[in-house]
Amino acid sequence: MLLRLFILLILAPVVHAQSWKEIIDLAPEGSQVALVVEPLSATAPLQIHYRDDRFLPPASTLKLFTATAAELTLGADHRFETRLWQRGQQNGGRWQGDWLLEFTGAPDLSRQQLAQLLGELRRRNIREIDGDLVLDTSHFTGYDRAIGWPWNNLGVCYSAPAAALTLERNCVAASLKNRGVDQPAGFFVPAHQPVEVTTDVQVLDRDSIKQSLCSLEARLGPGNRYHLSGCISDRRKVLPLNFAINDPLSYGKALARQELSRLGIVLRGEILSGRREDAGWQQAAQVQSAPLPTLLTEMLQDSDNLIADLTLKSLGAGNGTPGSFARGVNTLKATIAAHTGIDLSLAKLTDGSGLSRDNLLQARQLAQLLQWLSRHPDMTSYRVLPISGENGTLKYRRSTREAPLKGAIQAKSGTVNGSRNLAGYIDTASGERYVFVLMLSGISLPERMPRPTPVTVFERSLLEWIYHNG
Repeated sequence: MLLRLFILLILAPVVHAQSWKEIIDLAPEGSQVALVVEPLSATAPLQIHYRDDRFLPPASTLKLFTATAAELTLGADHRFETRLWQRGQQNGGRWQGDWLLEFTGAPDLSRQQLAQLLGELRRRNIREIDGDLVLDTSHFTGYDRAIGWPWNNLGVCYSAPAAALTLERNCVAASLKNRGVDQPAGFFVPAHQPVEVTTDVQVLDRDSIKQSLCSLEARLGPGNRYHLSGCISDRRKVLPLNFAINDPLSYGKALARQELSRLGIVLRGEILSGRREDAGWQQAAQVQSAPLPTLLTEMLQDSDNLIADLTLKSLGAGNGTPGSFARGVNTLKATIAAHTGIDLSLAKLTDGSGLSRDNLLQARQLAQLLQWLSRHPDMTSYRVLPISGENGTLKYRRSTREAPLKGAIQAKSGTVNGSRNLAGYIDTASGERYVFVLMLSGISLPERMPRPTPVTVFERSLLEWIYHNG
């Protein structure tokens, strides 16, 4: 089977002569394939519907639905707002009362914006707060991580919690340093980051790692505490690490305290979790996120999970009702049905990013959305999809970055363990434009594979066939 795939890759003219069914028969052993190819014009000759009713993990192709529902529900002018509220009165350089920071899940809220908000006190010459600083995270309710997210990925930044209090993308950069074989690895995290990390990681050569089956492991403790153990290879001098913040509220409290100290403001009370429930509060300042289309562009180009999940949860918030994954999914399904006519009632969705292993979609549902988007070309979801060999997640995708597919495909990729999907548009050699959805699930390959992998060869062979025959 693998040999036949590599022959397909080398003998390109053979690929053009085969039928698409023969190529699908060469999918990795035991995997499931769903394929849709639909023309955007009445004159195009090709149309394929192969097992497009199967419910398969969409992975990040789900972001097409998230982005579309967000633009339809929230509007292109939407910005996430983070507000500073006051309650009390100023007496010289002292504030007698409380301050409150209200967080609404802005995906791009930065430390600089936090400084801008708290800097309002300094602009008023307030040097002392005789009261508390309250952090209001009531805009969302429920879990910060969706059902079906793998437990062993929760410490990495692509699984950062989708919390109302999101700061610096809920991610901390750190690194491990190779100090030599059979030596403990050195660890570095910037001093200003309020996280606590202990480590007993060893540096081993590749043969020792293979023999001992040793790997790098991260255990999450209470608050933002982490313990690293296991091994790293001696093949790299420095191994970059990115930690997902495990406790966004504790992280927000620590950063707020750091900023008050930097501003020279003494807080006599505490930094508390609470909510703005009475009418005694007055808004003092606010900052805004980038416009929604800018955030959706980053989400689709870079397949950003955090933006997707914060956006989904925001769909379910409003009129005093906090957002959640479940409410966001309900709003997404209702919005898509009302505007596009696509019935997602049987689709299993638990997040907006596609990270959950519980998500299930049909290839035909993705194709229906792509057809609808092609009739609404002003939608962000249509305009900014990555282009093969040029940008986003398709810039270096091995199956599509070379001629003749380079520049011919505009699509959203989606990959989780055992699944590899692509959904978008392909401009064929005849000049016709097609919607296509390729979902490949249940992939199980040997740990060490030659390059290109059988999955890459299969995907390239099938897409090249569509390109030449469409």
